[in-house]
Amino acid sequence: MLKQLSLEKIFVLITLFFGVLYIFILPPFQSVDEGMHFFRTYQISQGDLVARKQNMQVGGDVPESLENFYEMYVPLIKNIDKKVGLSDFRNNFHLQLNPEKQKFTVFTNTALYSPICYISQIPGVCLGKFLDLSLAGIYYLGRLSNLIFYCLLVYAALKITPFFKCPMFLLALMPMSLSLAASYTCDVAVLGLNFLWIATILKILTLQKPIKVNNKWIILLLFLGLLIPMTKSYILLLPLIFILPISIFKTKKDYLISVLSIFVIGIIGFSFWASCIKGLNFDMNNTFANSQMQIAFIKSHPLAYILVLIKTFIVKTPRLLVTMIGVLGWQDTKLDWITYMAYPILMYYAVVADSYQFRLEKWQKLLIICVICFGVIATYTSLYIMWSPVANSVVLGLNGKYFIPLVLPLCLLFKTKSAKYNYEYIKVAMIIAVIFILISSELSLLHRFYNLTPQLYYKI
Repeated sequence: MLKQLSLEKIFVLITLFFGVLYIFILPPFQSVDEGMHFFRTYQISQGDLVARKQNMQVGGDVPESLENFYEMYVPLIKNIDKKVGLSDFRNNFHLQLNPEKQKFTVFTNTALYSPICYISQIPGVCLGKFLDLSLAGIYYLGRLSNLIFYCLLVYAALKITPFFKCPMFLLALMPMSLSLAASYTCDVAVLGLNFLWIATILKILTLQKPIKVNNKWIILLLFLGLLIPMTKSYILLLPLIFILPISIFKTKKDYLISVLSIFVIGIIGFSFWASCIKGLNFDMNNTFANSQMQIAFIKSHPLAYILVLIKTFIVKTPRLLVTMIGVLGWQDTKLDWITYMAYPILMYYAVVADSYQFRLEKWQKLLIICVICFGVIATYTSLYIMWSPVANSVVLGLNGKYFIPLVLPLCLLFKTKSAKYNYEYIKVAMIIAVIFILISSELSLLHRFYNLTPQLYYKI
């Protein structure tokens, strides 16, 4: 039966089943910064698209009930001794929104994100408000909306891409990816749109007939090229557009117009939102970070900063791999060691078992390597400036989820023309493995947040 169903349909079934479980197993605000994302989502749902400063704090006016709801679950954050019960879940649905009682609420670390980041959860929040649901009803409907949007984006990407369906399937269903899809976050827009971006580029690369400027795939890239740079200012994969060769276009003029238009519109989208939030800049980690002094250090000590990057790569890469696969909740719910060992192996077989007859040219691989290096350095540098003490020996604040969109381009470097293993067998084994991994991750969350097996719970 698994062989007969397309991978994208199987993805939808697995995502909706395990995603809905994530939605209700994970207590409110127990994904990293979920409270801040919820405040920003609600602010945008009121029509307030840009945050504002008040008394040197950045945020906006939202119902005070939102902050009260959030404060109920603050004691649970990173406190593995704290548990919740089913009575807490039921009591949530008695909380009223009271939208007329508004107050200025601080959500510093999400205030700079554009409304595009929240297009996946705003429909749920708006629908909940329209139906006059309780505060918890609105909250969970927003989570569900986020999950459905993610499901649709990745389904479209899997449908479009002519090859590498299995690697994309695995990345989209990592416990980290799916748990993010079932909570309030910007990462759904980042991951879903970038999967669709890569899938469309791969589709164009394999088209048999020369294409024109008005080709539907070029128009889709133009649309994505505008949206993606406005999701957390994510422009890391925008240069991938240049791996499209001139030979697949009808004329050289079509090539120049198409590729340059897509790249330029991405820069325009990035610059537009940057201008909207001009004046709202601040240090994300105001305890010991100083962005101006950090930039000055990088400029005056370039060799020292190169050593910082190298040391960070060596020291942090194992942790980044683990957090990419999944350390859930507020980075306080680890999965079993088998999951962390199995996922890289699954990715390897997914790549080498791909049977589609296509291989990149050397210049295309070189460009991808440059894009990946640029993405890693840009991510390291932004977090070094915003989160790390001045002249710190390593970059702080790194998380594996930031690098998930870079994994597919990395896998392309190892694409071969002929498959080394039977694709259908690998596909079935991969689906079964993913199901067991997601079951294990759900059990890890149940054990972390609920007092279901007290006799098995201990703290080292």
